[in-house]
Amino acid sequence: MSAHPHPPTAERMLIIAFPDPVIEARGHRPGSPYIEKVWLSTLGPASTWMWTRLARAAASSPSTVVDMVDLAASLGLGTQLGPNGTISRTIARAVWFDAIRRSGNTLAVRTALPDLPARRLARLPASARIAHQHLAKGAASRSAALADVPQITEGVSL
Repeated sequence: MSAHPHPPTAERMLIIAFPDPVIEARGHRPGSPYIEKVWLSTLGPASTWMWTRLARAAASSPSTVVDMVDLAASLGLGTQLGPNGTISRTIARAVWFDAIRRSGNTLAVRTALPDLPARRLARLPASARIAHQHLAKGAASRSAALADVPQITEGVSL
């Protein structure tokens, strides 16, 4: 992510769905095992939980205004909305990984996330790469996941 400060978070933000029919048809919805076992290690817990909440809101209503202080506090991220506030950094991380797109005080949220791109698989822990192999929806992505995974996987929980 960039060294530039993150934009501050407005007290209230408009949440809309980020339409992507291909990913919506083939992707992973909030609460799916793939999100928990694969995307979590990339997005991190705060961004994953925030994306889950916002994706569910975006899927259930064409547009929703969210109280960001309440959202941040409910996720255990404090109540600071400034550029260095945890919620601002959490939004920036979700934007960086294309789970959310931001334009001013509007967040366009994907309602499903794709299989993790092959370029990110090598950075995953072995357990997440194994989970990717079992849960990914794209055949090419499944085979790429195990390229560097050691053959011994005892003690790895799926």
